[in-house]
This record gives sequence, C-alpha cells and structure tokens, in this order.
Amino acid sequence: MKLFTIFLGFFSLCTFAQSLHYPELEVTPRATERVKIETQNESSDAWTSNLPIQVSAVATFVAGAMSAGSIDDDKEDGKLAPTLAIGVGALWIGATTWAAMKYRPYKQAYADLKKYPYKSEREKLIAERMAEEELDSLARLGRNMRYLSVATNLAASAFMLENVEQESDAKFAAGISALLSLTPLFFKYSWEKIACDQKKYKKKIYSPITMAPMIRRTSDGNFTSGLSLAYQF
Repeated sequence: MKLFTIFLGFFSLCTFAQSLHYPELEVTPRATERVKIETQNESSDAWTSNLPIQVSAVATFVAGAMSAGSIDDDKEDGKLAPTLAIGVGALWIGATTWAAMKYRPYKQAYADLKKYPYKSEREKLIAERMAEEELDSLARLGRNMRYLSVATNLAASAFMLENVEQESDAKFAAGISALLSLTPLFFKYSWEKIACDQKKYKKKIYSPITMAPMIRRTSDGNFTSGLSLAYQF
C-alpha cells in the first residue's frame, strides 16, 4: 500500500511538473486572450498613450516658431535652429497623430494570430508564443519611440538655446521645450505596461504559496505545525 501511495504521489508530481514546461498554456489570461482583449481598448487609449510625446513635440514646435525672429546674429548656424525645431516638432506631431487615429497593432496582431490552428497542444503553444512575441515587439516599439522622441526634441531645444538671443522670450520658450522633451521618460506607452503585466502573470505560475497547516504526529498523536508549498495559477 505504501509503495502504491509513493508511486501515485510521484506520478502526480511528474504530471504537475510536466504541465509547468509550458507556462504559456497555464497563465491566465493567455497571451492570445490578452491580445484579443486589447483590441477592444486600443482605440480609446490611442490618444492618451501618445500624449506625452505630443506635448514634447508641440513645445519644440512653438519654441522653434518663437525663435525665428530672435536668432543671435553672431552665431553662424543660428538660422538653422528654428527650422530644425519646427521640423522635429511637426514630424512628431504628425507621426503621433497618425498613430492615434489609424495605427491599431493589436487588431492586426489578432487577425494574424487567428490564422494559426489552435487545437493540439503544440498548435496552442505556437500561437501563444507568437502572441507573446507580438506583445514584446509592441513594448520595444513604444520604448524606442519614447527614447527617440526625447533625443530629437532635446537636441533641437538645446540647439535653440545656444543660438537665440539672451534674455528673450525665445530663450525662455527653448528652456521650457528642453524641459518638456523629457516628458516621455516618465510616461510609458500602454504597450509596455501590457507586456510587463503579461510577464508578471506568467511568473506567477512558478510562485509558491507557503502554508503552515497543523498535522498530527504519528508517534504520539499530538498536533504540530507543518510546512506546505502550493503553486498559484
């Protein structure tokens, strides 16, 4: 009887361990489900996600327009500063406006994922991993956009600060523009947050819950505290 109990426990442990080989299939919600959920939210979140970059771009654009008539004549490259700032600001305003109005990456990803069969365990695993790749790819895109926005707007603002007249409104506007160019560093895209949350859900598959139940000792029949580990799904 003891041998059967040990065998049964070992078999259950092996079955449980085997299921953990593919945490993509154990996580809730699965990556494919998360992509489907976000297709319903991305239209309403599009403007707020792009807002930090737009604030930075508008500040650069306005500062460039104000500096057009306040360029220091002693600077050789001074005339280029307002043109560069206006161009950088306009480029980011146009790109983020287009993205907020037209770019729906989750909807496209969901349409692509539906092309994969989803019956056998192998097919499900392929679809889930492809969905995770889509989530991670969007997170990288959002992060790269934020950093590129900071780099270009800050460079344009710094160039204006060097070439506009001292103690002018354009100088003040360029300083504000340089400050606001850092805004995207503090506000992540929703794409980044979603991918991060999905990774946290996946890690919970391996998170043990520690319990200390009371168990009866076989030697004297008295109760004592025990230690139990259970895995959270």
